Amino acid sequence: MTDPWETKVDSAPPRQGINPAMIAAIATSVAVLAIIGATGGYLLASADPKSTPSASVTSPAAGPSTADSPSPDASPSAEVSAAPSASAGSPAPVVDAPLPPGAGQDFRAYFTQLRGLKLGVVAYFDESASGGQVTRTDPPAGTLVHNGVTVKVYVAGPPIVTDVPNLAGSPCGSIHGPLYDNGLTVKYATGKTGQVVRQDPQPGTGTAHWNDEVTVYCAVARR
Repeated sequence: MTDPWETKVDSAPPRQGINPAMIAAIATSVAVLAIIGATGGYLLASADPKSTPSASVTSPAAGPSTADSPSPDASPSAEVSAAPSASAGSPAPVVDAPLPPGAGQDFRAYFTQLRGLKLGVVAYFDESASGGQVTRTDPPAGTLVHNGVTVKVYVAGPPIVTDVPNLAGSPCGSIHGPLYDNGLTVKYATGKTGQVVRQDPQPGTGTAHWNDEVTVYCAVARR
């Protein structure tokens, strides 16, 4: 018969949490998986050449990478030879030469000599002298000059007689040369467009002197 006053004590309740045996099993599994993963990654990395670290990659303290440094075979001469030559398309160099002596020479002969050297000439005549010979030049003889330089030539005597070229039918923009070579200047009476239809003085009429002016009349041919 059971005693109604007897106190019943239950056995200890089950402990909560993970069993230590289970923890050990999980840790062992994780370690095995980690080893397998590392081994597989190493094998894959070894099989893929793209994943192999480049020998040129260095730490900042080790200085610049050898891949960034120019190769000893990369000579700059290859680039230089590929570039156009310095003389190609460049203007011809200006070469200075001594101005020929002119004092005592006939002005026309000296003028022709200077024009052959592509020098400009401005003549100044001395009305009180005679002879038509060069007395001096500016710059003086022996000065280094080059094509395009204008030389002042001083001539004894009045302006010399010169010929008037026939300009009829010539383009009005191209008459400076013939007039200049004869010591004459040009005045356009009707503009520079077209061809010369008239000039004053006419060739072979009257007398023209060095530094005289020739008046030309230009017109456009009608079609």
